Amino acid sequence: MMMRKLLIDWGRLLLLAPVTLLILLAFVIPLLAIVPEAFGGDAVGRFLGIFGSPVYRTVIWTTVRISLEATAITLIVSFPLAWILSRATGKKALLLGLLVLIPFLTSILVRTFAWLAILGQKGLVNATLLSLGLISEPLPLLFSEPAVVWALVHSSIPMMVFALVTVLKRIDGRILLAAHTLGANPLRAWMGTVIPLAIRGIQSGVTITFLFTMSSFVAPAFLGNQRQQMLAQVIQSEIETGADWAFAAALGITLALTATLAVMVLSAVARHFSRWQRPSLVPAAKPQQQAQEVDTTLIRQPVAQPFSHGNFRSIFHLGTRLAEPTYLSVISFFILLPLVVLIPVSFSAADVLVFPPPAYSMRWFESILGSSDWATAALTSFRIGAATSVLSLFLATLTVLGFGRYFPFHGAAESVVLSPLTVPSVVFALGAYLTFAHVGLVDTEIGIIIAHTVLIFPVAYLVAFTTYTSIDPALSLAAASLGANPWRTFRTIVFPLLLPGLAIGAMLAMLLSFDESVASIFLSNLSVKTLPRKLWEGIRFNTSPESAAVSVMLLAVTCVVVIAGMAIFHMRRKKSPIEIASTSLNR
Repeated sequence: MMMRKLLIDWGRLLLLAPVTLLILLAFVIPLLAIVPEAFGGDAVGRFLGIFGSPVYRTVIWTTVRISLEATAITLIVSFPLAWILSRATGKKALLLGLLVLIPFLTSILVRTFAWLAILGQKGLVNATLLSLGLISEPLPLLFSEPAVVWALVHSSIPMMVFALVTVLKRIDGRILLAAHTLGANPLRAWMGTVIPLAIRGIQSGVTITFLFTMSSFVAPAFLGNQRQQMLAQVIQSEIETGADWAFAAALGITLALTATLAVMVLSAVARHFSRWQRPSLVPAAKPQQQAQEVDTTLIRQPVAQPFSHGNFRSIFHLGTRLAEPTYLSVISFFILLPLVVLIPVSFSAADVLVFPPPAYSMRWFESILGSSDWATAALTSFRIGAATSVLSLFLATLTVLGFGRYFPFHGAAESVVLSPLTVPSVVFALGAYLTFAHVGLVDTEIGIIIAHTVLIFPVAYLVAFTTYTSIDPALSLAAASLGANPWRTFRTIVFPLLLPGLAIGAMLAMLLSFDESVASIFLSNLSVKTLPRKLWEGIRFNTSPESAAVSVMLLAVTCVVVIAGMAIFHMRRKKSPIEIASTSLNR
């Protein structure tokens, strides 16, 4: 019995060996490679040049300020959507899920480019205001801090919603009814009950969003000016020019330290607001003191009833009923507008971005489909995406089986597996560039596949692990009691039930790799050009509708894959686990 247990433990460790090697060789070592590069040679002068220069101090402060502004706005506008989604069922839940999911799976380059068509001199906003006679000349909306912030907010909403929904689902909605019954007004009921209970989700969402905005360089590069330069943008510029790798590494260390300090402050604030959830941190009063401090007259006081008059109560209830549909209309418009506006622009006959287009034409689609450069970039991205999807699926399956249902120190081990999600992507891309350059993997498909796998594998693992934990363990026990060995139990019971999650994880990995921008821009240049890299160059040097046509094609592919994945998932769910297991056993 002991020997069998030891064999099982060694088998689980062998299953975890591939992901351990990936994290160590392709993630930890690249991050550590930044340190000697940054601190080698004249390190003191290098860092003094950063922190002693008013230019770089301004860049650091601008990065923190814009990230805090975008994170705060994202939290405010996303919390109601997350709450509604956590309470939705049926078609409403499906539609809201698609509303959040499709923009999340759309390239950050596509979403950012759309704001050029909205905020430009001849964009949607200025065209609308001019047609209404509210302004006499176009407003300078582009190349400003508000443009950068709103683009970052638009890109961050899905991440914030996903972080909040998992926590909000566990909150009993009846606590709001109880708070209203005890006389609390709506604002006090939310601030006193729901917000404190959701503080863990808020902390997670704020941390993820802040790290994302800190490492963003696409939005400030397209929509900002010199005064809105952020650290990631400067790092990308240093790497692209190849002027000073050591200085770029020092900037990467600066970005990582700044992000770490800011996250520590945000976590301390979150712990302050959640201290009441841990009674051990609150000193308990003595029974005698409690008895003396109780004011029994409060029990006899009548509960205040706000809006006791009939007219005011009717207005209040009407406003409550209209609040949710009004909010959903506004947030849906904000989320979908940058994607929808690309469609008419992509069919424009003009040579520049104009909304509405003066005439419509297929010229840009014909140009793309007839261009060998775009076709080569698309095929390169497809190969990289397919390889990343297969590797991520393989590693996710091994890792889920290695962890199993009970694994010692599972929390610590899982945090290591998910660690690529907690590091600013631009810092990892910088480390990968510095490391891969020494082994000849820069500007190669293999190097980009490795980087994509590191960044995307945690997402595939989360989907696969969630599916695995939802499988009833009694099915495996029943198969074992009927004489099935572990391999046959996995092949006929576990794998068929795990397959829907693996399929969704594979499709997510494919889409995320196809649209991944940061690592692709850092690690590809002349020999290998992915679609995001080609699109990056097209938007930077030519803001013609050609980039809008490429963006629409990418958006269409994303929508088709997402809808197909959801259809497969729902068809699979129609069968019960016992039916799937019995069908597999009969084979």
